[in-house]
Amino acid sequence: MAEIPWKTVVESCGASFDSVRDIFVHSLQAEHFWMRRLSGKSVEGIYNAPFTEYTDVNSIQEYADKVEAETKQYLEKLTDEKLQSVFEFKGRDGNINRNKIEDILIHVTEEEMHHRGEILCIYWQHDIQPPYTSYTAYKGQA
Repeated sequence: MAEIPWKTVVESCGASFDSVRDIFVHSLQAEHFWMRRLSGKSVEGIYNAPFTEYTDVNSIQEYADKVEAETKQYLEKLTDEKLQSVFEFKGRDGNINRNKIEDILIHVTEEEMHHRGEILCIYWQHDIQPPYTSYTAYKGQA
């Protein structure tokens, strides 16, 4: 987002959330929510912060760094056995859900990819070339 004008980042775009900022922050919140829930930590307040609290790219980056650190911490402790275990939780509808942790992590990835696609489309609508975001390039050489 740093490569596009802030006005474009926060303008209403008619997507799943009101702006590029809102879509991106929502993606972070969803990941943060699941990493904390799976870790047995409180998820209180994750969705309470208004998107307008993020007033520039740096404030979004700070939140992204926090979420990435918590995700990394969770994944570093995750064993194959735990990955296959069933996680039980109460859903938004109040019902008890039971899913394998592996499936929840796939859901988190799918959620992020869905919203990343939205953001890429918004870039294209503004004739902005989106950055190349290859996972292997992000991870670097083994």
